[in-house]
Amino acid sequence: MTRTGIRDTRTNARPADWRDTASCRKEDPELFFPKGTDGPWLLAIQEAKKVCRRCPSVDACLAFANDNNISDGIYGGLTEHERRSLRRSVARGNTAPEEAAAKAEAARQSEPAQPRTIGEYFNLNTRAQNGHRVWVGTTDAYWGGRKYTPKQLAFTQDRGHYPSGRVYSGCGVSGCVLPAHLTDQEERGTCGTRSGYTWHRRRGEEACEPCKRANTDADNRLRRTGTTLELAS
Repeated sequence: MTRTGIRDTRTNARPADWRDTASCRKEDPELFFPKGTDGPWLLAIQEAKKVCRRCPSVDACLAFANDNNISDGIYGGLTEHERRSLRRSVARGNTAPEEAAAKAEAARQSEPAQPRTIGEYFNLNTRAQNGHRVWVGTTDAYWGGRKYTPKQLAFTQDRGHYPSGRVYSGCGVSGCVLPAHLTDQEERGTCGTRSGYTWHRRRGEEACEPCKRANTDADNRLRRTGTTLELAS
C-alpha cells in the first residue's frame, strides 16, 4: 500500500519512486486497511494480496513498511502480523536475511482456508455476544450459488432446509442470527391470526402488530357474537 510522498511546494513535483508504479494506486485504499484479521475480513485480506502479487513495487513497499515500523495495513502483500513475525524471526537469528525474501513471498502467496460447509461459513461470519449470535459479514450472504439474507442462511444451516416465508427473530437484538432465536413462517404459524398471537405468547415474547390486531378483532367478535370465527355476511 502506498502513502503520499512529500512534494516540493515550489515546483509541485515529487521525485519518482516505487509508489509511482504501485498497483494499489488504482484501488480503493480501504481494501488495504481491513478492520480485522479473521471472519469476513479474511476475504478482504485475500483481495488485497491479489493486488500486491501483481505489483512491480511489492518488495520496495515491504521494505518501506519495515523501515518505518508501520503498524497497520497491508504492505508488500503482508499483513502487520506477518511483517512483525518476519522481522522478529530475522532479529532472533531464526531466519537469515537472505531467506527473508523467500518467506515474505510465501506469506504473500498464502490464502486463508475457505469454509467447506454452510456451518463453517456461518461461524466465519458471526460472533457470540451476550447469549446471542451477531452477524458481522456482508449485507447479503452467498453459499452454493444462492443468495441469502443472514437470517435465511442461519436458519438453513441449522434446520437443513430453506425457510418458508420471512425469517423472524424473537429476541429483539439487532443483527442476532442465533438459530434458536429464529423461526420461519411455517414454524410460527400464520402471523396476522389469533393462532399466530398465541404462538408469540407461548414463546414469552411480544406479539407482532398484525397478530395483536388479529387477536383484538377475535376478542371483539367473541363479545359480539359468542364466537371468534368470522361469520358470513
